[in-house]
Amino acid sequence: MLTIALVMAAASLEIEIAGGVAKPLDPEFGEGPTAVALQARVGVDLLDHVTLSLGLLGVPGPEGRQTISGLAFDSGAAFRAISGLALLRLHTAGSVQGFLEAGLGPGHLISLAAEDHFENAPEHGRSGISLWLGGGGRWFVTDGFTVGVTAAWTNWSNVTRPGFIYGATDIPASTKLRPNAVLLLFDVGWSTLL
Repeated sequence: MLTIALVMAAASLEIEIAGGVAKPLDPEFGEGPTAVALQARVGVDLLDHVTLSLGLLGVPGPEGRQTISGLAFDSGAAFRAISGLALLRLHTAGSVQGFLEAGLGPGHLISLAAEDHFENAPEHGRSGISLWLGGGGRWFVTDGFTVGVTAAWTNWSNVTRPGFIYGATDIPASTKLRPNAVLLLFDVGWSTLL
């Protein structure tokens, strides 16, 4: 009990907001659109090297069509998703810190569509599991105020693509897709002792 009290006495609260870009990497899908990505994170830094956090990732891009009828394919890229993540961050100590982080939580790829829907039918998802792996660095500009950068990979489960005909080829529906995306985020943060 005393150990827990000592760890909590040395813990600090971290709040971070980030913005950047997300790019889908789905080999079954083809070239996807680059979209804006936003992230908010709240965590508790324990023992100067471990941070437990809750994060919210949003890709607020356009939403593509849910249906395809006949040969009436729309065009227009779409990429919209949201994920809630429990994150574990391991970081160095000091005023300039490097870190690695991993997380998982509920996620929903709402829509993913390339510019050309005729060759790449839009993908849509239901709520499922989202994974996160990332790394980066941050600098304590002043006591408690940070700026940083994160490069990350994420994916979503429960994504489907409807069946369609491409030329004379019947492309069957896919129901178990797990699209991936890479992200580059720039963040500002605040940290204080609890």
